[in-house]
Amino acid sequence: MKKAVSWGTLFGLVALIVLLAVGTVGAQDEMPEDAEPEAVEVPAEPDPKGTAVRINFELAPGHSAKRGHYSVQDEGGGEIASWYALDGWRDSGWIDRLDIARETVLVRVLYYPGPDTEPTVMRILNPAPFTEFGWMSQDIAHAIEVAWPDMPVEGFDVEEAE
Repeated sequence: MKKAVSWGTLFGLVALIVLLAVGTVGAQDEMPEDAEPEAVEVPAEPDPKGTAVRINFELAPGHSAKRGHYSVQDEGGGEIASWYALDGWRDSGWIDRLDIARETVLVRVLYYPGPDTEPTVMRILNPAPFTEFGWMSQDIAHAIEVAWPDMPVEGFDVEEAE
């Protein structure tokens, strides 16, 4: 009986994630052909609370998420935040009210395509000075700009960003 409950719970969670993803895409309004772009209001995302992070591909044209688990981890490997993305997503949105061990920590983003898989260490395009790590500080919101390590980033020079 317990296995049936566990499988039922797992199926329910997967179904909920799929429905949320489909509902989000289906709920997007289209701009009428005769509307001026200024006339369309886009709701503002709420400000993050406390220590916050977002994982995004904004600085990496042609890059986007692959389906899987993205983990923001401190130098010791402890997970600070995570994001489950579907193919093509570009931004996690703010993940807030996070607890970090020190005032400032260096972080990296790991991508796991599935359970029991080796992670891919994502390239961070806005690293802390003189490192390849991103960083987070208490009570500050940080966008961690990522790219796939095996793909070039057009028009972006890491040395210029530092």
